[in-house]
Amino acid sequence: MGEELFVKLRYCFQGGYTLPQYCIDNGIKKPLFVMEKAHECFLQEVCAQFRYDKRILLEEFCFIDGETVRIPFKQFSVGLSVLVRNIGQEKFNYFGAIIFLTKKEYEIKSDKVISFDELEKFFVQRTCMDIPILHFLQRFPKVKFFITNFPNQIWRYKGSNKFGEQLPDAGELQRTLENNNGEHIKTLFDKFGYTNDEIIELLRIDKANKNFDGTTSLVDDNHPLKRIKDGKRETAYQPAHYRNKIYFFGPCYHFGRNAPFDKTIESYLQKMLNENDLPYCVENYGQAFTNRWQDMFYNLNALKFAPGDIIFFYTLDIRSNNDIVPFFDISDAFDPPHDYKEIFCTRAHVNELGYKLVAEKYFKFLTENNFFRDKEFNYPLPPPPCHRYGIPSWAEQGGVKSEIVSKELEAYKEQLKAKRVQIGALVMNCNPFTLGHQYLVEYAAARVDKLYLFVVEEDKSEFPFADRIELVRQGVKHLSNVEVLPSGKFIISQTTFSGYFSKAELQDVAVDSSEDVEIFGREIAPTLGITVRFAGEEPTDNVTRQYNETMKEILPRYGVEFCEIPRKEFDGEPISASKVREALKVGDFDKIKKLVPKSTLQYLRKRSGQEVKEEVIVSDMTRQDLRSFIE
Repeated sequence: MGEELFVKLRYCFQGGYTLPQYCIDNGIKKPLFVMEKAHECFLQEVCAQFRYDKRILLEEFCFIDGETVRIPFKQFSVGLSVLVRNIGQEKFNYFGAIIFLTKKEYEIKSDKVISFDELEKFFVQRTCMDIPILHFLQRFPKVKFFITNFPNQIWRYKGSNKFGEQLPDAGELQRTLENNNGEHIKTLFDKFGYTNDEIIELLRIDKANKNFDGTTSLVDDNHPLKRIKDGKRETAYQPAHYRNKIYFFGPCYHFGRNAPFDKTIESYLQKMLNENDLPYCVENYGQAFTNRWQDMFYNLNALKFAPGDIIFFYTLDIRSNNDIVPFFDISDAFDPPHDYKEIFCTRAHVNELGYKLVAEKYFKFLTENNFFRDKEFNYPLPPPPCHRYGIPSWAEQGGVKSEIVSKELEAYKEQLKAKRVQIGALVMNCNPFTLGHQYLVEYAAARVDKLYLFVVEEDKSEFPFADRIELVRQGVKHLSNVEVLPSGKFIISQTTFSGYFSKAELQDVAVDSSEDVEIFGREIAPTLGITVRFAGEEPTDNVTRQYNETMKEILPRYGVEFCEIPRKEFDGEPISASKVREALKVGDFDKIKKLVPKSTLQYLRKRSGQEVKEEVIVSDMTRQDLRSFIE
């Protein structure tokens, strides 16, 4: 066995997967390792792993040197040499498995034998797929992750040999078309109406970069059929507003070789989602490097994902154990009644019809299994990479030695949670600030240690922002745990939720405020440590009511509780800023006086040109008074 063959195992060792762990995963209690005498140095690495990891005791090794074998003997002691062909079954009965660390084949007949090829395949699967996926899912536990594949190659279909032999490979077809001397050459693409020059462009999509940070990316190309921007291929029909994303990672099939950008798996799937009013945006992260699965994990880990996002991950030559993550098999997508002759355009690749059939399989899979709902996936924890360092198993499993201690620790953690500072948030337009607003703020402030009150900064209301935020500050200054902040461009703004400023015209239509809520949950809340967002009930305004429903659905995904507060009423109706504005139009200050705090009343009188006697507004209400008032 050449030194280069050991490199793959060493690569796996460095990735955190060891031979002791392999034995444990496969129920092997007494392993016997067989290797060539010429590579005895590798035995030092194997021995070191078992010395650090005490879960399995390794006592004996076997060396094969030419036609003789020394078996068994204690570590680094001398054993008797016998001919390989003279080793009988009884010699191996003591061992749980005979693991070959050599590619050479010897006449050793035993159902316990594990070949190097079998060992290598298992190690690569664990190290290059299972463990990276599980570590990724520790970072994003609420992402729905699927391993997938691609439909059967043409040779799998009965009677395909003759047809397949007539098909060119991609490089051969490209060279033929480039040397056409201006004449049209007939191809299987003709039925889609592409010129020879357009076909050449579609065959050239696989140009790619290997970036300094380890990621890979397609070379940007603004050709109308290719549409590659910022290193990835664009997906057609993407919606402006959506709840979550669906990502595709994989080789050339996923970036859509031989097809225009709007005829890829991703674009076809996006179109079907739009037609069925499913609020998802599909992203194409297909790459050109077919067998470099490491690059796929670089690309995967370079992104940020939201709870509820869906990932389809496909590598050409290895896949994760089905017990680790769900596997979606689409190998039969081109089976009858479909005709493979209508689908394959080169020996290894398909045309846009093939991508459409695959997209239909994905759509059916997602809808029939309700994966658009908030399903929880219970992924196992990855094996810790510290077995080889001699760390006790109880420490690897969280640092507690017994179930009793574990229960005591959980109880203590619950006590600590009770000491944790609760931070809340309210977002208000306050056009103008009313007693209803004041009640909502007092209600929320009594239930948290700190309350951030965001005032909508967009100047699209009757009262300017500078006046509105000052009225809010005056109206809540008796609350010591409330901090008033402008909402900026990312909380109820023209950018994130333009429909909020056109409520009158949108009362009878569905509005999408998900982008605004997503930004708050994903970016704003963790920045300030916000754990609960408050809002008043909305019995009359359909736009605001839909906004509340969106918050109720999305915010918990980011660990933010949503609390809806009953509105304060006057004369049997909720107090609202619109009622104040109506009364102001007719100068009914007797009614306004009953709807707003004194600071707002003074402001409105000044704004209307009335003579106002300055009053000092004082409140000595404490938070304890507030709690008593609310309760």
